[in-house]
Amino acid sequence: MASVIGSVAPGLLIAPPPLTDPNFDRTVVLMALHDENGALGFVVNRLAPLSVGELLAHAGLGDELRRHAGPVHIGGPVQPSSGWVLSLDAEPPAENVIAVGERIRVTSSLVALKALAEYLEVKSPASVDPLRRIVLLGYSGWGPGQLDAELAMGAWLPVELDEEIVFDPDVERKWERAFERHGFAMAGSMMRGGGEA
Repeated sequence: MASVIGSVAPGLLIAPPPLTDPNFDRTVVLMALHDENGALGFVVNRLAPLSVGELLAHAGLGDELRRHAGPVHIGGPVQPSSGWVLSLDAEPPAENVIAVGERIRVTSSLVALKALAEYLEVKSPASVDPLRRIVLLGYSGWGPGQLDAELAMGAWLPVELDEEIVFDPDVERKWERAFERHGFAMAGSMMRGGGEA
């Protein structure tokens, strides 16, 4: 049985370039679980090629929802058709909800998707979702000891959980901001200078 030297959940993983797996190049991963059984996380800075309204309609919640243009994120390469809702909520987690730190919650429950659909139907155009919900497709998973080995090889930089990064609407800049906010600005700029295609 593999041992976990130190859990990186709850926390963030920053992928230092170049990472050989294109699924994780320049990514920020929210780590939800990490123990001797493996690890579960969600990429928070990749967008899927469909809107939240299209996803809700595909989930059978009504074709009228297609008009909602909010983004959908790609949580990772595992089970890419599975839908997850990430939210900011100080309430204790309900059944089928994973607590990530004190205030971040993630679930694949259809109830959460229905609640989001109901909110989108009644919210005013200028309002901001108080739960700051992010819809994700798929997740990032590691088997027992797999993430520990990748961490030992320097494939990931673990940093503390930062809600501001997780829920930052500027998806394109999350990776750079994660480096800057955690003292990796110099390393990040040196690595970017290596000539990316």
